[in-house]
This record gives sequence, structure tokens and C-alpha cells, in this order.
Amino acid sequence: MRPAERGSVMLAALVVVAVTAAVSAALATLAQSEIVLARNRDAAAQAQSAADGCLAAVVAGLPAGWDFDQVLAGPDGTPGTTDDGFVPTPAGCSATLVPAPGPSLPPRVLADVTAVAGTGRRLVRGVVGRTSSPDPPALLWLAEAGSLGPIGGTLALDGTDPGRPSAPSVAPVAAPGDPAVVDGWLAAQGTRVSASSGTALHAPPPPVTQLSDRLIAAGAATAGTLLPSGVPPLARTWSPGDLVVGGTARGQGVLLIGGLLDITGTFEFNGVVVASGGIRVAAGAQLEVRGAVWLGPGATLVVDGDAAVRADGSAMEAADGLLPLPRRSRLAGLRDPP
Repeated sequence: MRPAERGSVMLAALVVVAVTAAVSAALATLAQSEIVLARNRDAAAQAQSAADGCLAAVVAGLPAGWDFDQVLAGPDGTPGTTDDGFVPTPAGCSATLVPAPGPSLPPRVLADVTAVAGTGRRLVRGVVGRTSSPDPPALLWLAEAGSLGPIGGTLALDGTDPGRPSAPSVAPVAAPGDPAVVDGWLAAQGTRVSASSGTALHAPPPPVTQLSDRLIAAGAATAGTLLPSGVPPLARTWSPGDLVVGGTARGQGVLLIGGLLDITGTFEFNGVVVASGGIRVAAGAQLEVRGAVWLGPGATLVVDGDAAVRADGSAMEAADGLLPLPRRSRLAGLRDPP
């Protein structure tokens, strides 16, 4: 091969090598970029999932009520202080509540949630409202799981509403803290407790004090609404201290007891029974509530006789018509974060 030809071949080879190197470098850069993008997408997805989960936990943890004034005031309950809008959150996220713009009704609040997961960070803003109907989380709604003690008689918790067969079954018990504690209590009672509607739920405590204030302000009766027979009046009833039922008594509507509901006879009620100090059903006595039972802080539930709480949507709606019952929080929508 002549020198000129050898030079041309070498030049072509060098060009091929240079092009190959450039292509390899470009492919390596592209691969690195794809790895970075994949990591960023994974981090963003993790942060989005964490933010969504945090928002759901914040909404579920808000106390039931009629508006959001209490939670907007923060833990100290005083508006205009540094903890306004603060709410507890799971680890890895934070949340602040701020008033929603626009009219005050229906009540709404904005929840700004920031979550960090790995290298990702995400901010979401949820619009939180109240449920439209009275829907307590369970048949038996407790301020604390410690209210539950051994059942010496029988306790039936029937979450199926015979008047509304297509309605979701109501949970048997709801209380703050780990639902497994209540589920363990249910299992420990054996056949003494029958629960037709599954497992317990975590829920903030019922707003017994606020409901009591509203009931008194609405002019609740303190006597004459519980009858030994016949159809009792649909009424708002308030017992400032203990209420002892020694014979037979029937009632309907909303009944709030400032102390203990002590039953040694037979008591039937349609609607909501709120017992600040708890309930005692003596041996041989009977209690039947169609609607819901709520117990306040420090209350006790002692059942040595026979007790039953059964779902009844019509009774709950009738009680709500007498006195608007507290509503749980719900996520009404999402907005672009600030």
C-alpha cells in the first residue's frame, strides 16, 4: 500500500474512533440523566404519597364539631396566639390550618401539609369541611378506651339498620388511640359481647361538653320526657346529675346525663344517649338504645344485665332535627398550594 493510501486509512480509523467515543460519551451522559430523572421521579412519588397520607391523617384526627373555630385556635384554645392552626401530624410531615376564604357557611378550613420523604418534599393544600349528615363513627363512641371493663351480662352491638338495608354497617366501638386495644377487649369478652359490624375504629373523642352547652342553651327539659309506657315525646332531655332508672322508662330524641346512667329496671331509648359519667346496667336490668351511645372522659361502662345498641338512621336524623349533632371532618377537595 502506498503511503498516501495508508494515511487515508489511518485517518478514517481515527474518525471512527472519535465518533465512537463521542457516541459512547453521549450515551453515558444520557444514562446518567435517566438515572437522575428516575431518582427524582421516585422521590417526588414518595413525597406525594407521604403528603397525601399526612393530609388523610390530619382530617381523620380533627375533632367532630359544628365549625372549625376550636382547631383554628390551636392547642391553647386562644385565637391570636403563636399556635393558631397547629395540629399534630405523623412523623415526616407538618400541617397548619387556616380559615378558608369566602362565606362562613358551610364551615370549611384549609389544611396546608408539607411532607418530606427521602430526598423529596411535597406541599399539598386540602379543603376540609363537615359531613352533611349525623354520622357518629360507631354505635358506642368513647372519649377513652379505658371506659371498657369486663362484661358480666350481655352486650349486643348491631350495626345493621333494618330500615336501611343498603346503608353501610356502623362500627361497634370508636375511641381515641389504637383500635387494636378495643378489638382485644371485644375478643376477650367472648360470647358476652356480640358485634355484627366488624372491628373498632380510631376516632377523636365525642364533644360531650360542647354538646351539653348547646343542649342547655336550646332549652332542654329536665323532667317529664321519659315515660313508663306509650310513645314518649321526641325531646331534648338533660339530667344535670345521675339518672337512675328503677322501673320502666322510654324516651326518644337526645338525652344527655351529667353523671351516671344507672339502670336497675328497663330503659329503652331511640336517638342519642350521652352519659358523661358512664352507664351501669345492673344484673337483671335491661338497656336498649336504637341510635348511638356516647361516653365522656373518665366514664365507665358496667353491664351485668342485658344491653343492646342498634343502628337506626331514622332515630339519628330525628335527634339531629331536635339539636344539630356534631359532624365529623371530611376532605372536600384540593387546591393549588400557596
